[in-house]
Amino acid sequence: MAARTRNFLRFLRYVKPYRGYVLLTVIGGIVKFTVPLFVPQITRHLLDHVYLNPALSTTAKFRELYRYVGGMMAVFVFIWAPWTYVRHYYAGKAGHRLVFDLRCELYEHILRLSASFFDRHKSGGIVSRLIGDIALAQNLVGSALTNVWMDAVSLFVIVYFLLRIDVPLTMVALITFPLYLYFFRVFGTRIREASHRVQEEVENISGNVQEKIAGSLVIHAFGQEKAEGRHFIRENEQLFSSTMRTVFYQSLNMAIPGVLTQLAPLIVALFGGYRVITGRLTVGELVAVGMYLGPLYLPLQRFSELNVVFANSMAALDRIFELMDEQPEVVDRPGAVDLPTVEGRVEFDHVFFSYKRENGAILQDVSFTVEPGQRVALVGPSGAGKTTLVNLIPRFYDVDEGAIKVDGHDIRSIKLKSLRRHIGIVLQDPILFSGSIKENVLYGNPRAGMEEVIAACKAANAHDFITTLPQGYESEVGERGAHLSGGQRQRITIARAFLKNPRILILDEATSALDAESEKLVQEALERLMVGRTTFIIAHRLSTIIGADLILVLDRGRLVEAGTHAALMAAGGIYRRLFARQFGLGPKSMEGLTSA
Repeated sequence: MAARTRNFLRFLRYVKPYRGYVLLTVIGGIVKFTVPLFVPQITRHLLDHVYLNPALSTTAKFRELYRYVGGMMAVFVFIWAPWTYVRHYYAGKAGHRLVFDLRCELYEHILRLSASFFDRHKSGGIVSRLIGDIALAQNLVGSALTNVWMDAVSLFVIVYFLLRIDVPLTMVALITFPLYLYFFRVFGTRIREASHRVQEEVENISGNVQEKIAGSLVIHAFGQEKAEGRHFIRENEQLFSSTMRTVFYQSLNMAIPGVLTQLAPLIVALFGGYRVITGRLTVGELVAVGMYLGPLYLPLQRFSELNVVFANSMAALDRIFELMDEQPEVVDRPGAVDLPTVEGRVEFDHVFFSYKRENGAILQDVSFTVEPGQRVALVGPSGAGKTTLVNLIPRFYDVDEGAIKVDGHDIRSIKLKSLRRHIGIVLQDPILFSGSIKENVLYGNPRAGMEEVIAACKAANAHDFITTLPQGYESEVGERGAHLSGGQRQRITIARAFLKNPRILILDEATSALDAESEKLVQEALERLMVGRTTFIIAHRLSTIIGADLILVLDRGRLVEAGTHAALMAAGGIYRRLFARQFGLGPKSMEGLTSA
């Protein structure tokens, strides 16, 4: 089965719950487009059997005129109008409900994907598919699925009436149909391919724009406004070129079938006039046929427009289901268990890991054990693999070889939700979401009460500054916490961790980007947070980890040293050199520090 057909059938599964709405839409459309088709029949009757009938009296002619025209007016008011409303209302309702379902399912699916997916895709591009592509797919309900049936029934009724009037003339009226169908198929394929390319480029631009807007301060700081503007122009020129290719095919799709639908009535008029002159057709029949030509070719013109809609929508569906078909790399294994309680013992057992195997291992044969409640510091040169190591603990990625164990359980045998429930993370760049301070703190435990929120904020040294804000805990933090200072944002994330109350804590350079005063408040909060928890600390400032129970030194993905601060200083290895470099200590100072 072709991918296009398969994706269309998958889309119909989302339509199925609203098939009642679609049915009402189709019925309404059939009524809307077929009722007017009786007008030519009435016109034919009035011309041949009333107006030009010398046997009828004037009174009888008026009676026939009022009966047929008045009856048709009543049909339009009491049947046609209500069903036209039904057709448009339920088409809109079905389309919007379907988009709601599809967008929610896609969003939930995206959130379930592993960290590796977000490493490969720009967030702006993902949003482009979630919003823009799904909006295009909605047109399949509003136009394609309903109009196809309406126009098909309309064509059937028209051809039926035309055959009743004159078979040869009907054949002449349909003479351009084969050519029309040929171009319909050719242009549909070309438009779909071109549209797919346009949507891919829109996704790329969306990703770049979101990235640059988020980093606008860096752009201003380095004076790169013009350079970024030129880069944006180049991307838009490429998009413009691709869009114009789509417009080219769309224009041909409208022009060529349009010529065919304009030529056909002239051919009919030529042949029909000949049959009237030769006495094989009445004037009323020719007029009726002429009145049917508009409704006959109107669906064909709509099919041309529908060809564009269908091609664009199917290109969007291809991209939507491409995202739907992405599978998370990290999933619960069969038989995975919940861990109701965790003591906090963490063991790395000969762990190897790479983001892409062909690029070489990031971590190589790493083994160590951390006892419950211990504080473990990870140090080493930039790129040594420190952040990668801590990201493996909550299973953001799975190891290539070896195992990571929590309380003796291989974390791959634990349900993800259960594992991550017991792990808290405080990052260097505190991430807050648009909303209130209270909502952001509650992210750690949505079921917590207000008293627990306040207690967590007090423990995180955040309560005092929160109460000075005009709306207190209901104050908006802005996008990514833009309304708060760096130290305030970090204290909110610490309060969130307090509320979660994890047994295992990961601190990834949580104080490195703060001023001295904010660092003091944050460090006090972190000290309280670390009490009784197994804690992994990544810190470039070695002064903050001197008191750690265990210091792990990584270099090029290997664990090269492990021990306490004093033991590592005495060993005279990498840690000692890092310490000396950071504090600007010479050999004599180091000797005195070591002997002390």
